[in-house]
Amino acid sequence: MVETLRQRFEEACVTTQRDIARTAGVSVAVVSAVLNGTTHTRMSEATRARVLQAMENLDYQPNQAARSLRLNRTGMIALILHKLDNPVYADLLRGVYGAASEHGGTVLLGDAETMRSSSQFVTRLLSQGTVDGILIRDDQLYDDDVMAELRSHPKPILSLDHDQHHPWVGIDDRRAGEIATRFLLNLRHRRIAFIGGAPGHAFQQRYLGYQHEMQQAGLEPAPHLATGFGEQAGADGLRQALQLPAAPTALVVNNIMSAVGVLAAAHDLGIAVPDQLSVVGIHDVALMQHLRPAVTAVRMPMYELGQAGVHALYDLMAGNPHTSGTITTPEPELIIRDSATTLTNT
Repeated sequence: MVETLRQRFEEACVTTQRDIARTAGVSVAVVSAVLNGTTHTRMSEATRARVLQAMENLDYQPNQAARSLRLNRTGMIALILHKLDNPVYADLLRGVYGAASEHGGTVLLGDAETMRSSSQFVTRLLSQGTVDGILIRDDQLYDDDVMAELRSHPKPILSLDHDQHHPWVGIDDRRAGEIATRFLLNLRHRRIAFIGGAPGHAFQQRYLGYQHEMQQAGLEPAPHLATGFGEQAGADGLRQALQLPAAPTALVVNNIMSAVGVLAAAHDLGIAVPDQLSVVGIHDVALMQHLRPAVTAVRMPMYELGQAGVHALYDLMAGNPHTSGTITTPEPELIIRDSATTLTNT
């Protein structure tokens, strides 16, 4: 019975694909490759465009039930993030959902904060065949038992960050640290501290970028002040920075929400931003332009990261190889607002 249904689904789907193939002047195999996003079948971009145009002209609607039966896939991917309320993820989510839609897939969103070895979330997620692949970010922040369970299953896992255990797509965190620090150096600041974040690849790379620019300018970098993430971490980081032997006149803040905490703590301490303390955050969200002062920030290509991660994961799900690497276009971009100014006295 199941086999009969499978055959009927496949016949219906192949018949429609034959119509597309006939219209586009290609083989059914080429049409199937375009539909499934596989790279095993070689074709030019012109051929791919011709197939897509034929699909549009014929108002083709993929039979998702047939695809699921034929490919033994649901088309659903899981995206697991740490702290879903982090506004930095807004652009990432748009990129993920948009790219998944291009593949005819859906996204299941999971919060790493609720994923503990006792929650059974991972077991239900994987053992019931709910998803075909998993995207994760900042896996070093997750429960070790959860990560071990994820890795024990054959479902493809792709990290949206540099990763030693999985294929990955990343952003240029070191470049972000360089851009923020160079901007402050160009404003004549010499006592610049780096605060916020937790030990991990992104924090280390951003600090290395800061360290490199300070050394290039012949200056001694301040020590790590890895106070964590969020507003409280920014407030704690500012207080620690003020205890350094030479109090800073400027801060590079590892994440933008920590920059909010810096502004609040500076206000409470009677420190005027930017007149007495310049602040540049890494990452950017719409909220930053509405603060007073509006926060200068390094915008990261989070939308493009989400897109690239989904495309790479679907490649892995189709059995195609993926070469891990860093997104280079667009580069991190400095958004100049009001929280940093030229140092007028030393």
